[in-house]
Amino acid sequence: MLKKLFTSLSASLCLLLVLTAIPAFAANGPVVWGTSSTITDINTFTDAGTDARGLRPGTFGAEYARMIKLANGDWLAVAAIYDNNGYTKVSWGGTRLQVFRSTDNCRTWSLMSTLWEDGRDLDNGQFVQLANGDILLAMRSVRWQESYKLRVYKSVNGGANWSFLSTIDENNGNAGSLGNPDKGVYEPHMQLLNDGSVAVMYASEKHVTENPSYSQIISEKISTNGGASWGNEIYVAWDPSNAGARPGMPVWSKMTNGQYIVAFEVCGTQNCRIFTKKSADGKTWSSGIGTQVSTNQQGGPYLLSLTDGRLLLSSNSNVLSLSNDYGTTWVDNDVPAFGNSWWTAMYQTGANEIAFVDSVERSVGGHNVQVRFGTLSGAYSNDFAASDNGWARYGGTWAVSGGTYNLSSVNADKSVLTPYPSKMNYTLEGDIRLNNAGQASLVFNLTGPGTGADSQKGYAAGIDSAGQVWLGRFNNNWTPLQSVATPIAVNTWYHIKVVVNSGNIKVYVGDMAVPKINLNDAVFTSGTIGVRGGFNNSVSFDNITVN
Repeated sequence: MLKKLFTSLSASLCLLLVLTAIPAFAANGPVVWGTSSTITDINTFTDAGTDARGLRPGTFGAEYARMIKLANGDWLAVAAIYDNNGYTKVSWGGTRLQVFRSTDNCRTWSLMSTLWEDGRDLDNGQFVQLANGDILLAMRSVRWQESYKLRVYKSVNGGANWSFLSTIDENNGNAGSLGNPDKGVYEPHMQLLNDGSVAVMYASEKHVTENPSYSQIISEKISTNGGASWGNEIYVAWDPSNAGARPGMPVWSKMTNGQYIVAFEVCGTQNCRIFTKKSADGKTWSSGIGTQVSTNQQGGPYLLSLTDGRLLLSSNSNVLSLSNDYGTTWVDNDVPAFGNSWWTAMYQTGANEIAFVDSVERSVGGHNVQVRFGTLSGAYSNDFAASDNGWARYGGTWAVSGGTYNLSSVNADKSVLTPYPSKMNYTLEGDIRLNNAGQASLVFNLTGPGTGADSQKGYAAGIDSAGQVWLGRFNNNWTPLQSVATPIAVNTWYHIKVVVNSGNIKVYVGDMAVPKINLNDAVFTSGTIGVRGGFNNSVSFDNITVN
């Protein structure tokens, strides 16, 4: 949870250095990072000492940014900023929220408005826009160990002005009475549901003194009147078997299959690892703590559902993971947009572009807020008239000559594309010629490649001069899936097409109207593409395309 990270920042930074030591191949996923822009960089000032959380506000800067694309095409961003000594020093002090606007797809930003509540810390801002154009801004409003409120403000003029609308949840007491353990509410994240209602998830410590006791849970409330009032609390994620579990920092999204998915950290018992849960309607959730993401994600997650169905997941571990099966499995695909940053958020800013907004550590202390743009690799083609730039070779003797990609292989060696278009559904095509007796293949949904015939996970579809078209699966071993008797001659070009569609794999050879193989297998749904030779033979490849 955000406030806990402040108190253990040094330990978290040490952990971060370990977490960012990801495998080299994972740094070659489908996102190519480009330019960045700064939303805000608050000047440092000489403060009067630490604030209620033990922080020096003079170097705090800005952090925890969230964005939204409005119906008119403009973007808004909100971030927490410190420009005063805090409410323990001055009655009107505290962390504020500032709202910024971009009219050029997040490239440049201007300050629109500042929100504050005298004597309170505001943070965790997040937007949603209603069908009538009104914009809601949810946030936490805190006097530490004394008063915790989740507040909603509304703007009817595009974010220029804001008025208080409602309180989602709250817990109030005498000074110091709500500490040890803390009993607050934090990190609201709103979502529009199919019926037009507004739902919000948040982290709640209010049940720690109840029976059964939960140190923290993910809660949800629903508004049917545009955020003016909120219904009863719904439990979303909690651990009935361990009261010390602390699921928090929820971020949720509607996927292209119609389901809703929420990602959250679980501190206390799971070292802040990331878990997910799914719901058909966004209102009903199965019991328990959900499913742990099996990749290198930890603390402060953010989840993005792309328009093509893929999911992207990030966290404070500064790794980007991708899912091609609606969050069932994940693969760590990319290096981070920024090397040292916190509380990421991600947004799709174009058909093949994402914006990665982050609290980036600065040398003077604290953070500024920046956006970096990433291009999602899409279609690819190479006729090998020039080179194999972008391909990583694993074993064998390779040469680009005569307009073809040539391999002499002893042990089914391979070359794979990186960075690669790791799509949810796609068509891979290429031409293969066996220069002598043996086999060759196209490989796809491939991860973890290494030198060795079966050193990878994924699939291969190929031809064999013994008279076969075949499909098989790797998992650092080999599992044949299907083969079809087909005459295959040496020194003859064969056009091969592989169509991957939501777990269905079709393999075409020669005749592009009727597949030789039509099989359902969804063990692996993410990864690169490539070419692979056989055993003690020579092979040529050409016209590799991905669409």
